Amino acid sequence: MRAQVEFNDVMALEEKIRMLPNRAEKAINSVLHTRGIEIATREMTNLLPVSRVSNKKHAKESKWSTSEIANLEFVVKSKGGAANKKGSFGYLVFPDEGRGPSNPWAQHFSDRSLQKSAPKILAELDDALQELIEEGL
Repeated sequence: MRAQVEFNDVMALEEKIRMLPNRAEKAINSVLHTRGIEIATREMTNLLPVSRVSNKKHAKESKWSTSEIANLEFVVKSKGGAANKKGSFGYLVFPDEGRGPSNPWAQHFSDRSLQKSAPKILAELDDALQELIEEGL
């Protein structure tokens, strides 16, 4: 999935990164691996559909995701795997892709949440880099 962001926002971020050789990468990873994951997960959770089955625990009301981190990136994915595994929220792929008999259309909540979370994450990155720049003055 790709997020569309404003060119000027990216250019401003790039300029701050240039001003912080050997320090920007650590700050970016710190933001992405904490606030970035929090923001992306919150935006996805806000868009998750709630099953009409009332006696079931809904992903929207629980810790439905796990995350993986790497240098300058993170991945958020649903817990478990198969939807029939206890405690698994693997069924979340179906409303996103529009597969399954109970959901004949794609909702693309992952893509839509990425569009909402990307500017917020970029703002967090900008703030963290600005703070480093001000510390160096």
